[in-house]
Amino acid sequence: MSDQVGELRPSQFITTFGPGAIVDLPNYSVIMAGTDQWDNLHVSQAPDIEEHRLKKKLGIKQIKSIPTGERAATLPAYRFPGYHVCPNCRKLGTRNGRDFFEEKNVLYCKNPDNGKGEPCPTVKTHPVRFITACKKGHIDDFPWFFYVHQNDAFDSKECKLYLEDKGETGSLKDLVASCKTCKKKRSISDALSEKNVLGHCSGRRPWLNDRDDMCEEQRKLLLRGASNIYFSVVESSIVIPQQQADSDLRDYIKANIDFTDKELITNREVFDFVNSRKPDINRLGLDKVWKVVQQLKDGTNTTEVDDDLRRPEYNALLTEQYNYEYRDFEVEAADVPERFSGLVSNLIQVKRLKEVMVLRGFTRIHPAPDVTERLSSKTEEEELNKAVEMAPISADKDLDWLPGVETYGEGIFLTLNTERLDEWEETKRNYAVTVEEAHQNIYKERDVPEEAIPPFKGLRYVLLHTLSHALIRELTLHSGYSSSALKERIYSDKEAGMAGILIYTSTVDSEGSLGGLVELGDTAKFESIMARALAAAGYCSGDPQCGEYDEHSLTNVNGAACHSCMLISEISCESSNRYLDRALLVETIANKGREFFGG
Repeated sequence: MSDQVGELRPSQFITTFGPGAIVDLPNYSVIMAGTDQWDNLHVSQAPDIEEHRLKKKLGIKQIKSIPTGERAATLPAYRFPGYHVCPNCRKLGTRNGRDFFEEKNVLYCKNPDNGKGEPCPTVKTHPVRFITACKKGHIDDFPWFFYVHQNDAFDSKECKLYLEDKGETGSLKDLVASCKTCKKKRSISDALSEKNVLGHCSGRRPWLNDRDDMCEEQRKLLLRGASNIYFSVVESSIVIPQQQADSDLRDYIKANIDFTDKELITNREVFDFVNSRKPDINRLGLDKVWKVVQQLKDGTNTTEVDDDLRRPEYNALLTEQYNYEYRDFEVEAADVPERFSGLVSNLIQVKRLKEVMVLRGFTRIHPAPDVTERLSSKTEEEELNKAVEMAPISADKDLDWLPGVETYGEGIFLTLNTERLDEWEETKRNYAVTVEEAHQNIYKERDVPEEAIPPFKGLRYVLLHTLSHALIRELTLHSGYSSSALKERIYSDKEAGMAGILIYTSTVDSEGSLGGLVELGDTAKFESIMARALAAAGYCSGDPQCGEYDEHSLTNVNGAACHSCMLISEISCESSNRYLDRALLVETIANKGREFFGG
């Protein structure tokens, strides 16, 4: 398909409409093609995103920006699904010339008999609502011929399929697929009520234009526009500055020399040729840098990096930065309000930040089981992909780049008193065990293998996450941002001494946001925000049902939390609105005695 059929924002491509996702257009729908099918020239021309921590963690050499401007139309896509239906005569068909004819990329019905003994008037068809997929990411058209004939023999060239809508109840029972040639018919509801009725998965990967013949999964019926068709697997990081003047030379060289390029670090001529054009390396001296590179190559495993992206961010947010070359990261400490001095340790105004998001794959039917935690472990790549059933965005396994996007913004960062937090956790150990059991159960219910279940993050995380939601709901009332414009980043690790929350907003625009959020990080204003957030958490319009939950049957690993009190926009929450309990913040109507603030 060479014509431009639509437009996407770069952030949409990374989070919602990446390779393998279905995009609905006015006349048909398409599936975005894999990154290996992008034009190589346009990939080369796309700017590189510099974030060495993410590149090393993901094992890639480049993070490429999404082509924009004149190059926006170069991202390939394919028509999917192939089957359309005529809204007038209800005929099912494809763009094969027999069923429908195409004119200016629009399929029109040419059925000689519309059921009333006369030709069907020229009417625009639309894609069928039903497709099939499996949890390994494969996706295909609904098997209409196989489904209608129920294993009986049929001739696809002679059979004429229709999708009739009785319009009696509005349920799937009203939709009946029939073959006018063989006089066979079957309700679509059977595809949901009967197991294995659709047969084995075809293994088709239309976004990669190939097929996986090794799939043994059963097909599942899905709606074309359903939200569970595509769950992007995104890895993100906050870009923190490198303070060259104060950094150790070895650390600087590790960050700026590609140790995965064996020829570069073993061949002096190649090393000099590549690095002679880098002013910073030349300033240090090629001989000096080469000597350190050889020491690092021979003495240490330079390809091994810290998988934990958040610990360096946490430390950087707590340190006022100086002597950095660009102003993509700027923080300023504010005084902690006296009212919360024993509970909150730090209050930081993040006046400027940059976030990098990289798309590494996707899942279907179920979201990946906490893929961020899985990626933070030492799990081998093949075992990880098998555990989370992550589908690839490229058929080329040797592709050394991934698509990404940079966003700029501002935020507020705070940390809780770790000594007080440790004491609180110790007294709530029994409840932590109950929440951990609920954590295990939600993955077991989805048939996730036990070895693929990520470890429970602890009650500390539930407390921080709930406080983050309470603050976001209050901040939206005063900052001018909607709840979907604010995002959270939770820093929770007892062993590392981390207990922080970053609430931020970011946009693709190079200027970022305008300061409406960071201004609320002022001591006096934040005291009011915090007090209002905690007061609101004590009551819910869903009480007493919301507050008096059964702790032995936690829903979505949530205690006292519902849409009326704690849940926020899905795109703002890093844990899909799970691991929430306002009873851990303040005293609620149930008076469970678990509150951190005031307890």
